[in-house]
Amino acid sequence: MPRPESPTVRRIMLGIRLRALRTRAGVTADDAARHIARTDSTISRMETGQSSVPARVLERLVELYGATPDETAQLTELAKAARQRGWWQRYGEVLHPGFELYLGLEAEATEIAIFANEWVPGLLQTPEYARAIMSVEPRRPSDDEIQGRVESRLARQAILGGDDPVQYWAVLSEAVLRRIVGSPEIMVEQLRALVTRARERNVTLQVLPFSCGAHPAVSGAFTMVTLDLGDAAVAEYVYVENRAGSILMDKTAEIEIHRLTFEALRADALSPGESITLIEKVAVELA
Repeated sequence: MPRPESPTVRRIMLGIRLRALRTRAGVTADDAARHIARTDSTISRMETGQSSVPARVLERLVELYGATPDETAQLTELAKAARQRGWWQRYGEVLHPGFELYLGLEAEATEIAIFANEWVPGLLQTPEYARAIMSVEPRRPSDDEIQGRVESRLARQAILGGDDPVQYWAVLSEAVLRRIVGSPEIMVEQLRALVTRARERNVTLQVLPFSCGAHPAVSGAFTMVTLDLGDAAVAEYVYVENRAGSILMDKTAEIEIHRLTFEALRADALSPGESITLIEKVAVELA
């Protein structure tokens, strides 16, 4: 079964095509903004997919850019798809601020690379492990909120399966395996689930052992997301969470430094086979 389309990704694709049309027409962002009675920052936000494009605004822009009838029809369909609700929006009241934008990218990602230094990443968590993590927040969510977050987390994991699964590569600090979350029983179940995932064809799991010492990602966890937008267009993002919220980065320099960091982590980590052996060993110790 194919994954459902993400309105977030459709919005990004729409922005890329609008920028290409504007550039082809030789229209500056300032001129485009004046044409629709907006600011140039509005044009920038629409072209980077950070904001939607109202139907009337789209009509005026394609007219200004001299779009062909076929191009106009394609952009209109993209804009319509971009205004749809993603499956995750039903959980909007229980998700952290800013997380919905990331979920929109994750839902249609072709590749995800993640370094986790404290917790098992959400896409690999068992329900009980997820509940235990959520229960220790400084302001503990209500039971209903926790249940909603667990359900949304499990729904996210669908991208790891199906006919067109995401290519997922995770490097976990050894601390992730040894930190007992919830109880030893919950951890054993979680570790066994990691082994099962690690044996799937689209999942690569490596453990960064304590013995490697200092490493390039001592500043914390991060996630890299790659999207195939068609027509040879690729979009890359880095997502970082902190206690106050989250940051989504898309600048070339930001992507490059995180890519280099992840490559260094992969080189320092145990091989996938050695990593599975270590995870199984820790599970036996806790059982």
